[in-house]
Amino acid sequence: MKTAKLLVVSCLVFLLGCSQTRQSTQPTEENTLQLYLAARKYYSEQRLDAALELLLENQEQAPDFIQNSFLLGKVYYFKNDFPQAENCWQHALKINPCYLDSRKWLARLFLQQDRTEEAGSILADALALSSEDPELLILMAKVKHNQEDLAGAIELYQKSQAFTERLSEASIGLAEIYYGFGLKDRAELELKKALALLGDDSGISLSVATTLDLLEQADGREVAP
Repeated sequence: MKTAKLLVVSCLVFLLGCSQTRQSTQPTEENTLQLYLAARKYYSEQRLDAALELLLENQEQAPDFIQNSFLLGKVYYFKNDFPQAENCWQHALKINPCYLDSRKWLARLFLQQDRTEEAGSILADALALSSEDPELLILMAKVKHNQEDLAGAIELYQKSQAFTERLSEASIGLAEIYYGFGLKDRAELELKKALALLGDDSGISLSVATTLDLLEQADGREVAP
């Protein structure tokens, strides 16, 4: 009982901190944003050194720009500089304790380094804020598995699977848009992605499969049995 009360108090303190942080967030200056966007482009092209140079310049000019700190951490991570990556993500959480992306990447790093208890702690706070996030559920399941709590791990993995139907809505929505523009091949590809996410047990998988069959028949192709 005492442990449960402490957990509730901890969650309330965490959520209060999030609320206060949101109120104190300042607008981002245009130059800072432009540097960040350029760095993000370099990052997407895997030009990590070029991204790092811009992000470091931005960090010096705008240390409280949280997206910059987060991306800087990812650049350091993929350059295998894990201490610097951790510093950046911890800094981002000092700016905003509710920044879930930093919590997720810190948890991944902690799990990678066998720091299971630290990963569990940082994920518990995140789940208090977003209890249905599939990524958080999977990461916490890994924590439970490492702690040999197999029942807890199974429960969390199964809970994360329950949200695949929600994720499939993105592919179904894209398929509708592509079909409207006459891009049937791309529409079919998205429907196949949706089916892969849904599996055979989903209530809407039959409707998606039927739609896919109709598209293939409209193109004059033989539908696979």
